[in-house]
Amino acid sequence: MWIEETKTGLRAVERYIVDGKYKRLSVSIDRDTPQARRKAREELDQKIREASHPVTEMTLEQAVDEYFKIKQCRESTKMAQKTILNRAVKILGSETRLSALSHGMIMRAFSLADVKPHTMNQTIGMFKTFTKWLYFMEYTETDVGDRLQKLKDDRKEKDPEELYLEPDRLRELLDQLNGMDQMAYYMTRFLALTGLRIGEATALLPEDIGDKYITINKAYDGMNCEVSVPKTKTSIRQIFIQPELRELINEYMKWRNLNMMAYGLRPATLFYSQRGGYYSRRLYSYALPSHIHPHMLRHTHVALLAEQGMSLEAIARRLGHDGTQTTKKVYYHVTKKQKQKDEEKMTSIRIL
Repeated sequence: MWIEETKTGLRAVERYIVDGKYKRLSVSIDRDTPQARRKAREELDQKIREASHPVTEMTLEQAVDEYFKIKQCRESTKMAQKTILNRAVKILGSETRLSALSHGMIMRAFSLADVKPHTMNQTIGMFKTFTKWLYFMEYTETDVGDRLQKLKDDRKEKDPEELYLEPDRLRELLDQLNGMDQMAYYMTRFLALTGLRIGEATALLPEDIGDKYITINKAYDGMNCEVSVPKTKTSIRQIFIQPELRELINEYMKWRNLNMMAYGLRPATLFYSQRGGYYSRRLYSYALPSHIHPHMLRHTHVALLAEQGMSLEAIARRLGHDGTQTTKKVYYHVTKKQKQKDEEKMTSIRIL
């Protein structure tokens, strides 16, 4: 910043770059003093911010587009987040200017929207992340989403027993699939004994199965029909092959080889479709009863290991994460039931 003399007095001047071009701004000052310079500096900085980031001109829809141009994440994650943010844009209005956003305006619009509370709470959580980015990029002068509160959700919390299959229910499912859909039968057993995510299992290659471990370093994204890196860094791991799992793998590989010869298939993946392509989540889900989804088998694995006394930390390492709330819920429910069983046994035991 420098001071210039004009016919009418003094002015503070500053140069800045926008779109690769130099521009200048100025403000009038009464006299050249440290106090006047500080005030002029503040005014110039504000003017430069407004000139560099014309927040009053950018619409909410434009800002969301800009957000996803910059954001670095998996394509499937990006698509899921886009769906959530586009819901917020629809509620607030795509042509709404960023300068018109305020905490009160956003909360009123969200509260009046004809959207279920749990869906709106998901939207609020994503929108708060978005508004932090707007503030960081200086597209807004304050974080307008910082104080957003989630709506009251009167949904009844799921019983932990609805999240996984008890051993007898798992056996019933396997009996139902065996002979009717062999690929689904083997996949169900495999998921229950490994705790893999369905995308991790469908991306496996035969060479990923070692003598002692299964190597997990990729996942199949059925939505985009592509193989990518796993969900998180901790998802890249090795799964120990316990004897029961080894028996299953040996049994499946024999069936796989016979099936390939019978239908003239040469699939690259461990599990495959009738045409030799990826055995996607969609294909697998078609074979399951409507009340069972593939992720239930991951929770079932948690329950089976918890019953055997394995710690939550060890289970989390095997699953490839630090222990989600659902995993903890299933784990503590099963261990609590096990404790009750142990206490019932003690009532019939006489030690002396």
